[in-house]
Amino acid sequence: MMYKNLLTLIFFFLLSTSLSFSQKLQITANHSDAKFILLNDYDDSDKQELGMGAIEYKLEKDSRNRIKVTKPGYEPVIKEFNKSLKWDKEQYVSLDARRVEITAEPYDAEIYVDGRMIGSKSIYLIIQKDRFHTVEVKKPGFAPITKSYYNSSDRETPPARDYFQLKDRQVRLEVSPADANVTSNGISVGKGNQDINVPLDECVTVSVNKDGYVEYTKVFCNKPDTDPEPPVREKALLEDRLVKITTNPNDAVIELAGKRVGTGGYDLMVPKNGCVEVRISKEGYVRYVKNYCNQTNMQEPPVTDFVEMNIDEAYTSSVSSDLANVRITVPVNSAHSSEEAWRILSSIITRYFDILETVDYNTGYLTSSWQVQNFQSSIIRTRVIVSSGGNSDQLTYVIKLISQEAFLDGQNQVTVKDDEKFEDWARILKKYEGLIEEVQARLQQ
Repeated sequence: MMYKNLLTLIFFFLLSTSLSFSQKLQITANHSDAKFILLNDYDDSDKQELGMGAIEYKLEKDSRNRIKVTKPGYEPVIKEFNKSLKWDKEQYVSLDARRVEITAEPYDAEIYVDGRMIGSKSIYLIIQKDRFHTVEVKKPGFAPITKSYYNSSDRETPPARDYFQLKDRQVRLEVSPADANVTSNGISVGKGNQDINVPLDECVTVSVNKDGYVEYTKVFCNKPDTDPEPPVREKALLEDRLVKITTNPNDAVIELAGKRVGTGGYDLMVPKNGCVEVRISKEGYVRYVKNYCNQTNMQEPPVTDFVEMNIDEAYTSSVSSDLANVRITVPVNSAHSSEEAWRILSSIITRYFDILETVDYNTGYLTSSWQVQNFQSSIIRTRVIVSSGGNSDQLTYVIKLISQEAFLDGQNQVTVKDDEKFEDWARILKKYEGLIEEVQARLQQ
């Protein structure tokens, strides 16, 4: 009995061994041009091509029977058929995941997949069925390139290989103040820090603006053959202030450091840590003087400043005259003796000037003291000087009515003796308007 059982076991063992040795598989891929490759057992390198689309494969006794099914643009599938297992004769292999070989240049550019850095230079992107991934290639100083790949029947088929070359440059513009507006080639790109793209072989003009600040403008060029490469980062700091000055009247003269810079309006630049004095003037109006400072702990300059000028009382209290500050020769009618002419002259002058500083009949010299009149914007001083007309046979006198003005700046006091602060004024206060005409009329009649 024991012997009979042993024979039965041996029979079944030999039968199973015979079946395993002769096991053949029909392996079919879902693509007719898919390639079947037998792999080496130890390093998974290609050992032998077995066919395309569908093959018949006999399991080998001393092999792992690892078969790779591959097709360009798809992720390969490796199947291992263990010799000791019983396999269905019909085997089906489906290549569903797409594979894209992505290469990037420059070679140190970083390759991101769905926001996660995967590598540089080159990667394999695997896209499972009905899925998609977004690839971004970027490097500081270059404009990044982004592309999405889909593995679905209703979208464009991914390529087997794709090449990214970063050619356009990118400048990281760091803007201050943070709410300043940035434009690139005249087109607004936003407020605050911006990434400025500079296409290959082109130049881009960037401007940064904010009311009350001097505009920042710079040109970035991406012309490798002729120009230096643009910077990776650039600071656009609006530090100089801008004051838009307008005046009423609109033809008032605006001056900086004694130089005329505008009429009725001017865009004043106030440099960082500096101050600028502006003078605005028009005949008949009080001269306007103001300092604008762009310094820490000082009141910041206004964005706009409208200057409403006040009527100058010195102007309304005076007349324009060609007789001011010039020597006027007055011949004396021979009917008057020198004593009588001197008396007439002195009496006229003392009616206009209370105090005479010098009186000398013998030399024919007379000067009055300065008479001063204060106005809101200036001090007017007036005096008269009389001298003999010389050696002419006819008695003559030379009269000079001096009219001078000193501006008040609201800070420094001005006295009548501050000669350096006074300038000749081409006007005469109305109270002195008839002096010379009266002298001429009385001495010549």
